[in-house]
This record gives sequence, structure tokens and C-alpha cells, in this order.
Amino acid sequence: MSFRFPYLSLDIETTGLDTHRIHVLQLAAVYDNGKSLEDLPTFNQVIRWPVITYGEEYAMNLNRKLVAQAFRKENVFSLEEVQQDFDEFLQQVQPHGRITVAGKNAGGFDMPTLRNPVNGFALPRINHRVLDPGSMFTEEFDHIPHLGELNELLGRKEVSHDALDDCWDVVHAIRYKWGM
Repeated sequence: MSFRFPYLSLDIETTGLDTHRIHVLQLAAVYDNGKSLEDLPTFNQVIRWPVITYGEEYAMNLNRKLVAQAFRKENVFSLEEVQQDFDEFLQQVQPHGRITVAGKNAGGFDMPTLRNPVNGFALPRINHRVLDPGSMFTEEFDHIPHLGELNELLGRKEVSHDALDDCWDVVHAIRYKWGM
């Protein structure tokens, strides 16, 4: 199978799992249009929250470096800046039409979290359908594998829980299946 169509590998890091209440701490994306990996456009920003109103202990611990970075105000952006910058990124990489998103949890977690009232991303140009890389590997597994299992199969490092790293893991998995 060869390259099928451009897609946006998308991932977020958050303050928990409650998609209605959590804050996005990091938003990252890789736009895969079939070019060489070095030439793929990327987006990666950490959000500075003046106040975090909801967080779950495990997620806050997992993402403690992002939280500390945000409170130190090192290379972080306001929510409004990230919303605007992400919209501009999407416009730049695909000026017309809707973009298909790919990700390990994109349809059930990432997109609902980005759209919740706390985070407020509108994302009008994103397709409602998503490309789940795990579902592409049902011949290799007796279940739909998670990203860690895909990385192990492909000889990649463990899932880092850095949004941009996780986006790259998805790109590698899809390219493997598409014979690239």
C-alpha cells in the first residue's frame, strides 16, 4: 500500500481524563503529506494557564515537567495564542478543505478535550472521522494495539507522553502500514 492522503497526526497532554473539565497542557501535530520526514510541518506549543481548575493526580505527576515549564513561563503561550497559532498552522499546511486527524486517542479523547468549554478550540476544518493507527494493525495482534505495542513492534522507543513525540510515533506507524 502506498501513501493514501494527507493527514494530521495530533496529540495532547492534559491535566486528567475527564474530557469535559481538563485543561490541555501541550498541543502538538505533524502534517503528513507524504514528503520526507525531515520536511513535514510540525506544531508544538505548551499552554500557560493562569489557574488550573481541574487536575487528576496521576496526570499532573505524569506532566509535571509541562506544568513546571508553564509556571516558569519558559517557552509557553496563552490559550488564545495557541488557538490562533494552531488555526494559522492548519491554514498554512492545508489551505482548502477539511483535514483528517490521526492519533492514538484522537476521536474519543483529544478532539472532545480540545473542544470542551475549558479549552474552547472550535476546529471547524477538522473531519469528524479519525485515522486510528492501532486499528491498522489487527493482522499483527488479536486486539487493537495501543501506541506502546506499536512502538515495540516497529522497534521504536517507549511512548514518551510528550505530545510531539507521540505524534511522530503515529506517523511512523501509519507510514509502516502504508509501505513508506
